[in-house]
Amino acid sequence: MLTEAIVSGVELVDVFAEDGADTGWLMQHLRAHGLDTQISVWRVATGVLSKVGSVVTSQGLAAIAKIPDLVPAAGSSGSVYDFVVELVAVSDPGNAGTIVRSAVAAGAQAIVFGPNSVDPWNPKALRASAGAVFKVPVLQDPQVCAGVPTERMGADPHKGEVCDEVDFTGPVTLVVGNEAHGLDGQAASGIDRWVSIPMLGAVESMNVATATAVLCYEIARQRRAVS
Repeated sequence: MLTEAIVSGVELVDVFAEDGADTGWLMQHLRAHGLDTQISVWRVATGVLSKVGSVVTSQGLAAIAKIPDLVPAAGSSGSVYDFVVELVAVSDPGNAGTIVRSAVAAGAQAIVFGPNSVDPWNPKALRASAGAVFKVPVLQDPQVCAGVPTERMGADPHKGEVCDEVDFTGPVTLVVGNEAHGLDGQAASGIDRWVSIPMLGAVESMNVATATAVLCYEIARQRRAVS
């Protein structure tokens, strides 16, 4: 996580290392990015980070970082995103972080944390993303992307077109919902098209993070085939 933060240009404030923790690799990364004279690395007693952190077994390193600012809908080149994943009321931080990790791996250009979703900077969500959250713009207001001309495709286990029969090669926002209730109410009213994943076994639905990974890779597969 710390390596990914440094490589991705996240603004670090302070780094804490317990006595005995290996910081050689950390200093190499900081020097490589010209940060070794700008960021303080504080030594703390063994066991301190386990007490103040949220993990059961600390690796002996922790950092304070500035939360990245929200970004406009247009990319750095002026073009809009054509593959966005939006979370609506996804409440489990582990699921949220895993969704971010899968989406980024499949080529998503931005992630939107919509209404009632967990905080993307929740510690568990950060860890589950394995640093992927630092790789793309993370938006917490769907209206930021309101002007992006993408088709909003809602994921649902019981309705919609089968995902491998849907054309995902155009601009698309894949919208996934709550672990228990899916997309309902106002969220459902904003969906242009519904997609589903065929399930051959006797299961009612898939975990939202798993389902999102399947759909993201179907999007990636189709785009790779036409590139």
